[in-house]
Formats: sequence, structure tokens, C-alpha cells
Amino acid sequence: MPALEDYLSRPLTAPDPAAIAAIERGPMDPGQAQSAEHVNALLDPAELPGECGWCMLPDGCGYVAMRTPMPGVTGEMVDWWFDWHPRDPVRYRVWHPLAHERNSVEPAAAPGAKPYWGTVHHPVEDIGTGTVHARIAFHRPEALGFSPGALEQPGVAAIVAGFAGDDRRRMQHTKMVHVFLRTDDGVVLRSRFWLGAVLRPYVPEPLAGLLARALNRPAVRRRLLPPAAPRALARHCAEEYANLAALLPELHMQFAAPDPST
Repeated sequence: MPALEDYLSRPLTAPDPAAIAAIERGPMDPGQAQSAEHVNALLDPAELPGECGWCMLPDGCGYVAMRTPMPGVTGEMVDWWFDWHPRDPVRYRVWHPLAHERNSVEPAAAPGAKPYWGTVHHPVEDIGTGTVHARIAFHRPEALGFSPGALEQPGVAAIVAGFAGDDRRRMQHTKMVHVFLRTDDGVVLRSRFWLGAVLRPYVPEPLAGLLARALNRPAVRRRLLPPAAPRALARHCAEEYANLAALLPELHMQFAAPDPST
């Protein structure tokens, strides 16, 4: 079996050409974007409008949609991955060796039903706009607007959801959801990002709430959001999850054996 470091020299698995073509065509019709307030629509196994693409929304948010087939992958593997990979920088680099530099994790304040619920990840990566020191707080799906019991639906293998921000600028900015739906041969992933939808400084309350109300306006979002970010994130999402789809079954088989030290 290969050592973990050996995976760093493997070529990236190419994303679906149709997904890349959708990105390269330019902005999608904003009317095809899913609403950040109606994320339950992503649980529908039927094809949705605008499964792959990016655009700017009328409220000033950037929007990214991506669909990634992941044959051979299960919900158990997904849950394991999001608990396992941030514990060692090499594990995060394996995911996308060309763009990922390192990651670390703050443990949850209290145990949750999923090991990564309540954790905060601190990835350092370049999604195509320069190095970003990100901060991603992962939550149970209900905290992102999913109905209670969404994970119990027969077609749902996993839901990974959270709020992303910037550690250096001390600002939360993006709502992010990944819905893994069961298929005959694995899962298909629906990823959605609403960039700038949840602007909130990382400062104590009540100041954070007061500033959030002032910041979450279309004009402020348009000023703060780099114009190249939605397209770059769409491309990065397509690349990293296509690569993970190829690697995850093998990584899980090799490294998921119970070990208290991990």
C-alpha cells in the first residue's frame, strides 16, 4: 500500500469536462441559482437547473454550483474524511496537492452526532485568487437551514455544511453546503456556495451582530467580494472533489482502521 506522502505525486484526476465547460462559458443565469434560504431543494434527486456554474446574484452575493459524481464513495467515507483530513497537514495536501498548503482543526466544544460538527478548520490554500487563510465552522445541517431529519431521508448519504471566512481579515463571509446523494454506484455531490451572504466579523457579541446588520447589504457585498472569486472557486471545487472522488475509497480502506491516536 502507498504511504500517505506518495499520494502527493499523483496527477490530479480531471473534473467532468461538462462541468469545466459550464464554468468557462461565463456567468450562469442568476434565475437558475438555488436560494440560500431554501437549501432543502438540494435534497431532490432529480436534476436541478444550473447544476454547474457561477454568477453574481442581485443581492450582491457570488454564487457557485457544482455537481460531482463520486462512484464507490459512501456517506460513511465522507464523514470519516471530514474528521480525519484536518488532523495532519499532509492529509489536506493530498486532497489537492497543487492548491492546498495545510490545515488545522479546533475541536468541537461538545461531541456531536458527526465528529466534525462544531469543529473549526483553518485551511491555507489558493483557489486561484492567491493564498487564503480560511476559517470554516462546520455545523449540523439544521443550522444552515435544512429541515430536521434531512439526514434520515433514504437518498441522502451525508450533508457537510458550514460558514466560511477569512482568518487574516477576521471576517465570516460565505454559506457553504455539500449534499451527498446516494446513487446506484456511490454518491453524487451537490456543492453550493453563497459568497458574501453571511458577512460577520469575528468579534464578541453584541458588536458582531450590530456590524453584521450593517455589512449585509448589496453595495457592501459588491465592494468586498473580489470579482474573480466565484469563477475561481467553481473551478477549484470541481478539481478538488473530482480528485477526492478518485482517492477517497482507497484512502478510507487504508487509513480508516480504528486508532485512538488519530
